[in-house]
Amino acid sequence: MITSLLALIQHYYDLGYDDYWLPALVKRSAPGSPIGRVKNGDVLVFACRRGEREIQLTEAFVDPNFGHFQRKYLPDLCFFSMIEYHSKFKQYPALFPTLKPPAPLGEVLADHGLSQLRIAESEKITHVTYYFNGRREKPHPREEWISIPSIKEDVHRYPQMRTVQIAETLIANLHRKDHSFALANFAAGDIFGHFPDFEAQVECVEAIDHAVGMISDYCCASGYCLIITADHGLLEQAFLTDGSWSLGHTQACVPFVLADPTALSRVVSLAPHGSLADVAPTVLHLLGIEPPGSMTGRPLIRPYITSAKAVVLLILDGFGLGEADPRINPIYAAKTPNIDGLFSQFPHTRLDASGNAVGLAPHSSGNSETGHLTLGAGRVVIQDEVRIPASITPGQLIQNQFFYDKIKHLKPNQAIHVLFLMSPGSSHGSIDEAVKLLAVLKEWGAQTVYLHAISDGRSAPRWGAITLLPQLQHALDQLGIGEIVTVCGRGYMLDRSGYYQERTKPAYEALVGGKGIFWHE
Repeated sequence: MITSLLALIQHYYDLGYDDYWLPALVKRSAPGSPIGRVKNGDVLVFACRRGEREIQLTEAFVDPNFGHFQRKYLPDLCFFSMIEYHSKFKQYPALFPTLKPPAPLGEVLADHGLSQLRIAESEKITHVTYYFNGRREKPHPREEWISIPSIKEDVHRYPQMRTVQIAETLIANLHRKDHSFALANFAAGDIFGHFPDFEAQVECVEAIDHAVGMISDYCCASGYCLIITADHGLLEQAFLTDGSWSLGHTQACVPFVLADPTALSRVVSLAPHGSLADVAPTVLHLLGIEPPGSMTGRPLIRPYITSAKAVVLLILDGFGLGEADPRINPIYAAKTPNIDGLFSQFPHTRLDASGNAVGLAPHSSGNSETGHLTLGAGRVVIQDEVRIPASITPGQLIQNQFFYDKIKHLKPNQAIHVLFLMSPGSSHGSIDEAVKLLAVLKEWGAQTVYLHAISDGRSAPRWGAITLLPQLQHALDQLGIGEIVTVCGRGYMLDRSGYYQERTKPAYEALVGGKGIFWHE
């Protein structure tokens, strides 16, 4: 049993840590040597399946010219990812192909020679670029990307995050250059929806409302058509029915507001209900462009061509439509004169942002990656968290002949390492997927398998590791394969904000060098 590990985790909980920022915990033998470190010649399966949060750590393992920090390079490590995280890793065969929806909005606009702008904090820049563009890594011609660095440390002290800077940057760039389409994301709602601090959540909403007012005032005065929506629900529900914190994404619908100052004199009506897949066709209809056949979403408006200078799409990340109860809904508890004014003055509707409507399993909560992918694709895209878990079988994985041969021909001194997200279910991965992979490895005759768990704290409860680890250990005991040797927080293992020294380095050094806080049984 992993009693000492649980006690160590509880110790860090008592110190104020949660799973997201859990420091690297490393198993060692009684004499003191780390157990199960990744070494040259081993097999490492990065069993996460999203992409952008996995890139930095993957670079540290596979890039021979990696220069963000000094590391012990393992040139003969056999590295497998669940999907291809980036084209620069294409020489490392992923277990499953990456699906890219055809003709997303950005591509259609580029094909018509239109100029585009994308702005977000570094925490969310991949959502308005890579995901919105249908998992494409480079900007289209005449498409400009601007990333505002997210706050590095103690983000919980800054509920406004970079919200105002996003608004100022958007306005300055619209004023500077004639873009036909601009997309901006406010990250704060998604970030603070995961923090158990109602006052900070309300302050976050009020900062967003202020920034919305800046953008809407500019758009109305300058003749820009403004669309405001969200990618998924979260911030609208601070508490569950039993009074405990609600810190995970929800199945809530999200708002859609169309503020076109050039259309005030005519009647503009919206469909009474829609989905995120309907946003891209709506943008194209506003610009007088016929949506491609691959966009199966339907415009939310009766087709008309706006006479505005451009269409601006503003994503309020994590802003769902919840109960009008200021005791549980921070959005409703906050003072939001600008958002309220837009709702009273302009047509609005509600969009489905979860479950089947965005290619997820029924009754699944939405998430930012799925939301932005669907917004840009203009169609329902079957998500990896649906297709991949169903494909982790011997029959499916044997189709990756290189992976199968490598596992079947391991030498006695070579180990398999599985790096996975310790969560019941997330857009990155889950315990169940790791266990399914272990079952395949056992069937193929694998002997030594070490598990490196990424504690979650976002998709799972903030202090969920202490409950999830015994469940995982029970599954390992049933299978008769696999040993847990590392636990480290998602904030380190899956950083996507470029903090290689502060976050990626400790994760790598724990996995390879055994640097961290030790426990032993």
